[in-house]
Amino acid sequence: MDEPIGALDAKLRDEMRAELKHIHRENEATTVYVTHDQVEAMAMADRIAIMDQGVLQQVGSPTEVYQYPVNLFVAQFVGSPIMNVLGAAVRPGDGQTHLLVGEDDAVLRFPARLHEMVIQRGHADGALAVGIRPEGVLVSRQAIDGYIPVEAHIIEPLGPYDIVDLKLGKQLLRCRTASGYVERAGDTVWARLDEKQTHFFDQGTGESLGIRL
Repeated sequence: MDEPIGALDAKLRDEMRAELKHIHRENEATTVYVTHDQVEAMAMADRIAIMDQGVLQQVGSPTEVYQYPVNLFVAQFVGSPIMNVLGAAVRPGDGQTHLLVGEDDAVLRFPARLHEMVIQRGHADGALAVGIRPEGVLVSRQAIDGYIPVEAHIIEPLGPYDIVDLKLGKQLLRCRTASGYVERAGDTVWARLDEKQTHFFDQGTGESLGIRL
């Protein structure tokens, strides 16, 4: 099937997506389905093959490609909103690893073993790209140890949850919060990255360093 429902409106596309999946299960047939819509792929596939300019990047279950992307292309192709990617430098300090991000070198604190793992992967200079999905950005309305102050820039109310853009220096960090949790643009909130959901990539090649905490 080559983009069989790509021309349909959103409501009918959702209905047909469920119907096609039902037919697939009912017939127990192997189906090759081509789509540019990553939501379609995630919702319908048992296994996904992701390609970029004709080159196969990764094959795996929807969960595997979402949680363990092999490179930045896959990381930012799968997931909506897309994964945040920040340039960062890793430095040891105070029994922890300091992640310096943004032009003003905002300090995000991670476990000490992160610095050791980065060196083991051949990145002694500590320069890398850090990826975090919006749900991995943790937000508090009060100051908490380990969180840094950031300004809410744009709030997108989406019903059961909000997508909030946070200003981290000159960079924007998209997060997902409970509906109405951040009351208005311009408010100061505090944020940190969930270490278990943070990805680390080579800045030059875009390849994952395979580091998960």
